Amino acid sequence: MIKKNILLVIDFDDTLVTKNAAQVVLNNFVPNDYKKIASSYKDKRINFRIYQEDSFKKALEKTSILEIEKYSKNNVEIRTGFKELIDYSKNKNIEIIILSSGIKSYIEPVLENYQNDLTLIAADMGKTDTNVMFSYKDSYSSNCSDDWGICKCKTVESFKNKNFIIYIGDGITTDFCASQKCDEIFALNPLYNKCLDEKINAKKFEGFNNLLKYIKELEEGKSFDT
Repeated sequence: MIKKNILLVIDFDDTLVTKNAAQVVLNNFVPNDYKKIASSYKDKRINFRIYQEDSFKKALEKTSILEIEKYSKNNVEIRTGFKELIDYSKNKNIEIIILSSGIKSYIEPVLENYQNDLTLIAADMGKTDTNVMFSYKDSYSSNCSDDWGICKCKTVESFKNKNFIIYIGDGITTDFCASQKCDEIFALNPLYNKCLDEKINAKKFEGFNNLLKYIKELEEGKSFDT
């Protein structure tokens, strides 16, 4: 038995927050353009990275990054119990990483009150007079598919040796891949059903209160199998 630190890796869209924040933002600023691009992605004619970049490029033809930030902050809701989880984690030195394939411009404003208490890994977006730029430097690996931009598996693997990692997510692509490298999974659908179908142990994520209860039980022993 080796003592390890608890590390929480939490997906953002549809997990930490109650909705898909990117969709909330894009449906507000460019609903028609976004519908067409989303349809191409759903039909697998384009990959996620292109879907995301093209959608936000269209949005920035109509609005600004500042307006995107403001709208997300005012219209995206964090799930109940997150503040309590943050407070407990600070007292117990539990690290929290928000790991998203999305873009910081709509994520950071929602997490403004917690920016000193967690680490955010997501894509960067910038705009000049003539160009919109995207960067995935926070988590990139040539071994990962370029279809996604952010490499969630790389991030999880980089922390695995010294931590007991709990993954919280909902997706059946990058979330599913990264969660398999963790010690425990808390999942929403469709990830939860995917784990059941694959006979992979996962706990149903019902909100941050049930996650916090589980963490407190772990903390009672503070020892984990290697």
